[in-house]
Amino acid sequence: MSTTTVVSPSIANEIPHVPEQLYLVERAKFAENFNRRPFMLDHSLSGHPAFTMDRLHSLLERSLSIPKKVYWNAGKKRIDQRWDDRPGRDFSIDEAFRRIRETDAWIVIFGADRDPEIHDLLEKGLAEVQEMTGIPLSKEAKSRECIIFITSPHRVTEYHIDRECSMLMQVYGKKTIHVFDKTDREVLSEEEIERFWTADTNAAIYKPHLQSRASSFLLEPGKAIHIPINAPHWLENGDDISVSVNQNFVFLDQKLGNVYRANYYARKMGFTPLPPGRSQTRDLIKAHGMRIPNFLVRRAKAIGKTLQRKEAQ
Repeated sequence: MSTTTVVSPSIANEIPHVPEQLYLVERAKFAENFNRRPFMLDHSLSGHPAFTMDRLHSLLERSLSIPKKVYWNAGKKRIDQRWDDRPGRDFSIDEAFRRIRETDAWIVIFGADRDPEIHDLLEKGLAEVQEMTGIPLSKEAKSRECIIFITSPHRVTEYHIDRECSMLMQVYGKKTIHVFDKTDREVLSEEEIERFWTADTNAAIYKPHLQSRASSFLLEPGKAIHIPINAPHWLENGDDISVSVNQNFVFLDQKLGNVYRANYYARKMGFTPLPPGRSQTRDLIKAHGMRIPNFLVRRAKAIGKTLQRKEAQ
């Protein structure tokens, strides 16, 4: 018999405005599908005071001075458009927020869990996910983060894949998300995934003739969707502005990512590498073998940034 996760009322009462449950879903359904396939569930953040437009504007202002914590663009977008192909914007982000209904804007606040109240909410969500899946994400997750998306009416979010495993919660407005099967290699080839993990975050290529293979979900306040790692998807907003809260976890980066990185370089050398999951031994060798190159790349980037700062002084 399926059960739902319940958090002790005494714990919930210790934190202001924390609901008794964040994710409202059958435990068996959640565990069976987590990071395997997309599925809908209910959540209890709709109408929460942490996500009013006034509070979000305050969070946005506090985030602007922190590097890489805010991204935005404005203008019409195509489904197949690259992230780095940005529409023009001849006004400020503050104006984009204030006139969000008419600016065709997409505003992203990363690390929104810097806000103490949002942090407590997401920690509660993490505890529920851990309990339902049995995965110790607080230990295994390389990183976890809350991202808030504030979007103009009818705005399209481009086709892409992510390295994170996500819980996308709709708190205001409506949007439709189209999610593809991450194991369908006609939709998403091994080469595309290899390039994504190694060289190009825009490596996933939208194929309009395969759109019918997507599962489409209507997100409205109180509804959420789970998006597995590397599941291709794109979104289209409804007639009103949209506010979505995303809780994500990076917990397979070193294992899965390193295998794909090793396959990327093997393919460059003329080999036809075995995809992940076909051989546990080969996957283990690839995952461990990429640790040193990855470390050297990170060190080289850090040294380069240090030298640039010294030259600028």
